[in-house]
Parts: sequence; structure tokens; C-alpha cells
Amino acid sequence: MDNSSMDNLFDEAVGRLFADISEKYGNSLDLSSADYEAIWSEIAASGFLDVMLTEEKGGAGLSLKEAGNLFKLEGYFNLPVPFASTLLARGWLDNNRLTVPDGSIAIATMGVKVSEGQGRIVINKLPFGHQAASFLVLANQRCYLLTQEKAVVNEVYHAGLFASVSWRLEETIELDVSARALDELLNLASLATLLPSVGAMEKIFEMTLEYANQRQQFGRPLSKFQAIQHQISVLAEHVWAARMAAQIACNSNNNRSDPNLLAIAKYQVSFVSDQVADIAHAVHGAIGITEEYALHFYTRRVREFRSEAGTQSCWAKKLGHHVLGQEGETVFSMLTGELCPGW
Repeated sequence: MDNSSMDNLFDEAVGRLFADISEKYGNSLDLSSADYEAIWSEIAASGFLDVMLTEEKGGAGLSLKEAGNLFKLEGYFNLPVPFASTLLARGWLDNNRLTVPDGSIAIATMGVKVSEGQGRIVINKLPFGHQAASFLVLANQRCYLLTQEKAVVNEVYHAGLFASVSWRLEETIELDVSARALDELLNLASLATLLPSVGAMEKIFEMTLEYANQRQQFGRPLSKFQAIQHQISVLAEHVWAARMAAQIACNSNNNRSDPNLLAIAKYQVSFVSDQVADIAHAVHGAIGITEEYALHFYTRRVREFRSEAGTQSCWAKKLGHHVLGQEGETVFSMLTGELCPGW
């Protein structure tokens, strides 16, 4: 069996698992602790958490290129647990010969405040901050491992997607890792938000197209109106650009993304995020924000993850510094050189 066939088997199996979870628990991300643990136990029992570990360590040895679609499925099914960040964090911890904790793992790189005077770490916007079992936190060129059992959850918002959480410094574990490892973790944190966002965009496009074909106005489907056709065409353009960006970011035969290709991808996905959400809601009208209709769960994820692990301008700056520092280098030459060698 070739690698593409094996990839499809993983994609289909994980897709079925996530579809069952979505059907059973609905679209809300603000679950009870019991429901969260039940979902995580189901995922852990499936064996998919170690697919990026080597076969010698009980994994499947999948590369980033092979596992990329799995991460998109988190967003496509609006999974209420940090599947992508857990897989990437487990691989990072293992590569750096650090103990891999049980349970789900979220990664925090933004809005982290370390107060030596008050002896606290405060994170005001932590993905899955009130539910994940452990957290890898980047702050001031240091990396901390924090646990849920020691956390003080101050507030949960954005329908359970984020929480404001704090810890006492004495209850944290500072990890001894290199500067290169810290950079790699930042890149992985970006992937952990970028790829599920693209999966959510794909679902948003499907929902919008289906709604436009079914909703009747003035005796014909919305999709028959030229203005709506134009909006859907622009939406398709943005979603497919995001899909290609995700493919570029995952174009690696190991578990590390090329930082420059990742910068291109992060910029592109951030650029289209608000536009994808805006067009989808414009086509849907008022129904898109009702509690009973799932669209707003997906668009919220797309909007809120837009600036996680680095804003659009931050990644543009990184990319600009690289291009200006390389004689004859352009963004176009980077893309053609990577995707079309010898072109």
C-alpha cells in the first residue's frame, strides 16, 4: 500500500471518529468536565494521538505532510478538544527528550504575563484554557509546563474556545530546552491554529453553498441570483487559497514546518479569515448567528484563531526580513523552488 492510500485510511478513520463525536455532543465548545473527559478518552482510546511518533515508540511515523489533513479535521468538525496541538506538542516533547504528559495539551504563545513580583503567570486568552489537561507556555524566551489541576480559571468566553487562566509561579515547571526548540514550538503553535482554521473554512464553504441552493427567495434559490453567485465565487477563491496555504505549510517529510513557508501560509490564512466569515454570514443572513444553527461556531473559530501564535503583520515581518536578507530571493521564488523544483 502506498503512502497516499495509508494517508487516506487515517483521514477516513479520524473523520468517522470526529463525526460521531460531533453528532453525539453537538457544536458547543463549552462542555461539562465529564463530557470533555469522555470525548478525550474516546480519542485517546483510538490510538491516533501517537501517529506522529516513530514506530519504535508505538506511533505510525507520519510526517507533517501526511498528517496535515488530520489537523484540519479538528476545525471541520468543530471538535471541542485541542487535537492538533496535542499531537504536535507530544511530538515536540518527545523530540526534546521530555516527559509527555497524559491528556490533552494546549500551546500558549500570546498574551502571557509572567509577574515575578506577584509570583503568577496569567494568560488572558488561552485556547481550551478551562479544559485541557496540560499547557505548554512560551514567555520571555522560556517554556513552562502547566497543569489544569493547578490552574485558576478566571473567565471562559467565545463559547468555550478560550479562557483567562492563572497559576502561581511556584506551581509551574520550567523546561530546559534550546532556543531552537522554542522557535520550533512557536511554529507548531501556529500550525495548531492555522490548520483547524482551514478545516473550519472548508465546512463554512459547504454550509454556505448548501444554504444558497436550498433557500428560496422570490420564487427561486438564492444561488440563482448573480450577486450571491459573485459572493460565493469570492468565498471559494479565499477558501481554496487557504487550503493551498495549509498544504504549503505542511510540505515537510518530518514533523517540522519550514518557517518561511509557514510564514507565507499564516499570512495568507489570516488575510482571508475575516472575509470568509463575513461572506458566509452575508449569504446566510440572520440565521447564521442563531444558537440552533452551527455557522457561528465555525466562523468564531476562524476569526479568533486568526491572530493566535502571531498576528498577520508579525508573520509578514518575519517573511520580509528573510526575503530582504537573501540576495535575489522573492516570495514567488520561494514557492516555485519548494513546490516546483527546477522550474
